[in-house]
Amino acid sequence: RITGFNSNSPTLSPLVPPPTMLAAAYGRHGKASNVMRVREIPKPPTPPSSSGLLLVKVSAASLNPADYKSAEGEQMLLLGFDWPRVYGFDFSGTVVTSGDDRFAEGDEVFGMISGLPQFNKGTCAEYVSVDADVCVLKPNNVSHREAAAVPLVSITAVKMLRACNPAPGARMLVLGGAGGVGSHAVQLAKKMFKARTVVATASAAKAEAVKSFGADEIVDYRSSKFEEVLEAGSFDVVLDCTGEAWRAVDLLKEGGGMCSIQAGPTVDAVTTWLDESQMDTKRILTGVWTFLHSGVGGGLMNLVTGGRSLTNACEARGATFAHIIGTGNGEIMNEVAKLMEAGALKAVIDSEWELKDTGKAIEKLKGGRALGKIVIIVR
Repeated sequence: RITGFNSNSPTLSPLVPPPTMLAAAYGRHGKASNVMRVREIPKPPTPPSSSGLLLVKVSAASLNPADYKSAEGEQMLLLGFDWPRVYGFDFSGTVVTSGDDRFAEGDEVFGMISGLPQFNKGTCAEYVSVDADVCVLKPNNVSHREAAAVPLVSITAVKMLRACNPAPGARMLVLGGAGGVGSHAVQLAKKMFKARTVVATASAAKAEAVKSFGADEIVDYRSSKFEEVLEAGSFDVVLDCTGEAWRAVDLLKEGGGMCSIQAGPTVDAVTTWLDESQMDTKRILTGVWTFLHSGVGGGLMNLVTGGRSLTNACEARGATFAHIIGTGNGEIMNEVAKLMEAGALKAVIDSEWELKDTGKAIEKLKGGRALGKIVIIVR
């Protein structure tokens, strides 16, 4: 029995059951162990021609902390959802039906969905309905497993680096160099943004792996405090993937930039994400849009989250602070695909799990010790 549908979900006919698919789905917010089941739900509908949508048969997906955070209700006071929701932002698969002239049936594509996983839009499923704008062709020399591992983390890393606006030859610090975003940020800092030096924090056990991604120096966060062993004012860029931005402010040079995906969420980050995700304003809960766009509401959010304090602290050093939230982005994915095809960007995969074991994979991810990405093999 399928539960958790709202008025936007397909009508179920008792005489003609809709086509179904297997998906890691949940009908209410909560911990995956309590609410998520791999089960049959209705398959996404065939997209009309010129709709700008693709129906993709998923070969592989990957998990991100954003998956379980969203599933546990992180955005429940911000947005309304179509139920049941399906886990997964990242995908790689084959176009079954195209509603966009840029892609044809049989094309192998990969990318990250725009917005949040919903009914029809989550990628830990046999099929997904996705905006063509966020898709790119998968290089022939890259497997579906590898392709599915990179979209969210690479888009996020590129957006972080762009926010810091580094010149070629910059000296950069990546806090959390072994994680999903960090392991790809180290590579992109060197290959795409031409960093001269990349320093990263990681455990001693993962130090050699992070060096293989391109890091020149590793600070073992378990035995040292990075803010004590690194020279103050010596970094052009600090990328905070761990929520330790405050400890790194004094490491910034004048004219440098810091970007975080954990610390100091700002109203600008949220409104930019809503805009870039092309979020239907009807999904935004009553009062939220007005709150975010009012001087009082936006200022209060920046104060409560610490975004204003971090911005002020960085500006006091003549540097900048930004918080970013990634979403599907075809322009960035086109650059990522080129780098992967050339062998300049490698997927960092911690482990692979079958779709039926998505719950176990989520628990592995929540443990916080994965080296790179956790991939879900769909078919």
